[in-house]
Amino acid sequence: MRKGTITIALTLLIVMNITQVAGLMAYSSVIQVGPNGGTTITWNITASPDVPVTWGWSGDGRWLAEAGSKMSFEINKTSPDIAGTLTLGNFSIYANDTDIARELVLGVWGITQFFPGLVVENDDASLSKLNDTAYSAAARVKGNYLNGTMESYYDEIVAPAGAYSCIVFEYEQDPTAFGEPQKTTLAYDLDTGILVWANTSYSFGTPYVLTLALESIVQPLAPIHPAIIYGTVTVVAVIVIAILIIKRR
Repeated sequence: MRKGTITIALTLLIVMNITQVAGLMAYSSVIQVGPNGGTTITWNITASPDVPVTWGWSGDGRWLAEAGSKMSFEINKTSPDIAGTLTLGNFSIYANDTDIARELVLGVWGITQFFPGLVVENDDASLSKLNDTAYSAAARVKGNYLNGTMESYYDEIVAPAGAYSCIVFEYEQDPTAFGEPQKTTLAYDLDTGILVWANTSYSFGTPYVLTLALESIVQPLAPIHPAIIYGTVTVVAVIVIAILIIKRR
């Protein structure tokens, strides 16, 4: 009876630990940070503004990228937000994923902000929350000046790096009194959470358009994910303790 009780307790502890590890690994294992650098993602720029675009309200600089050039993002931090070095045309900056999405208009600046960035967490719960946020950002409610139509669906998207099963978000702002309304489409790979394709445009005096297509994902030689190490050590410790208890009985 005692051995049976210990076995049940041990099983519960292992299951709880596996659940904790899964929670720690909401980002795909493709997203790595190690002593030799982090995962580097590169996109082809197929359309870009013809004039320099200011980055940040504090005047961090201006970027200008030609159609046919590349945009790259080397990740070196994953918590509390993905962050790393973005290189875009003549411009390079260290920034987090949310700020990058905001500056490049890869999202919707509604009352509820929808700026998923270049990489999203790809577990079911995170994707469901992302979907809810997308629709809230475009909601036709009082005070939301970016209200419009949001649609999300699953589709296969072909990019230079290959074909990917994606979750796609399509947004179109309602007609505005001045300029052209924003239109934004973002497609994220379901396996890695990486942005596969993006097209965003608007005009508020000066036309803005940016189109990106995933070209490559390069992973560094990195150590085992900390969550895996944590999980393995915990499971081994629980097993050893259980064995010692059984022997003493």
